[in-house]
Amino acid sequence: MKRYTYYLLIVLSMLMAGCAATNAPTDRTAKAGEWLPVTGYIDGDTFRVQSGDNSETIRLLYVDTPEITGGEDHVPEPFGEEASDYSKERLEQSKEVRLTFDKEHKDRFGRTLAVVELRDGTILNELLLQEGLAKVLIVEPNVKMENVYKGLEQQAKHDMIGIWSTGEATNQTDVPVKKAAQIGIELKVDKRDELVTINNTTNEYINLDGWKLVSVRGNQTYTFDSVQIPAKGMLRLSSSDKTSRPSGDSVLIWEVDNVWNNNEPDPGELYNENNELVAVWEDQ
Repeated sequence: MKRYTYYLLIVLSMLMAGCAATNAPTDRTAKAGEWLPVTGYIDGDTFRVQSGDNSETIRLLYVDTPEITGGEDHVPEPFGEEASDYSKERLEQSKEVRLTFDKEHKDRFGRTLAVVELRDGTILNELLLQEGLAKVLIVEPNVKMENVYKGLEQQAKHDMIGIWSTGEATNQTDVPVKKAAQIGIELKVDKRDELVTINNTTNEYINLDGWKLVSVRGNQTYTFDSVQIPAKGMLRLSSSDKTSRPSGDSVLIWEVDNVWNNNEPDPGELYNENNELVAVWEDQ
């Protein structure tokens, strides 16, 4: 009898533990690909969703809308209210959103960084750029959509809509950059052949890890991994189609066709890992 009672208590304990696990609140973060209900609105680039039992704050990736918060030290920025109202209207219409991510999922404030798809298939991040209600904001290592989003920003700026309507707003590429000390780098671009040559004129190797090459006109950016140019050596970067690409150990492939604009001046700029301008190719 005692043994029977003992086993009965074990079974009851297991059943109670199972019920407790079933009824426990779901504590998790939002996952890519699932539709989440929108529960709150903060400003043009920030809102809240419900994920399980959690209320999660979403910060739009790659974009930055004008601020709406006023106060003694901060004046509301032009088009801040418009951007906020636009995002709220689109999110209210959609009711749910689906998220995709880049390499880092959280910012330093604990907000989830995401590209936000609406129920009608449009992307809120892109809509804000197209309407001239946001600027591109790239924070490494989240750079996957940099070129596409800069293209959307450039078109809105060209059309002078939203924040670009006065002609006074500036984007990241308009801001004066710090120039690095002369370090012996020469940059040449053959636009027709889609070939960039970087020459190291010094007697020491140069590590390009984290450096960026920018096609200014097209807002195209290539980020270098851990690659070195030997002393008095050179490195080439090809963006031509596969049939006409040069070969060799000193050739890197830019997996984008037709980077350079052959119809208009398209300067090339090379930046080091500190975002300092190292070399410029002036397309005259």
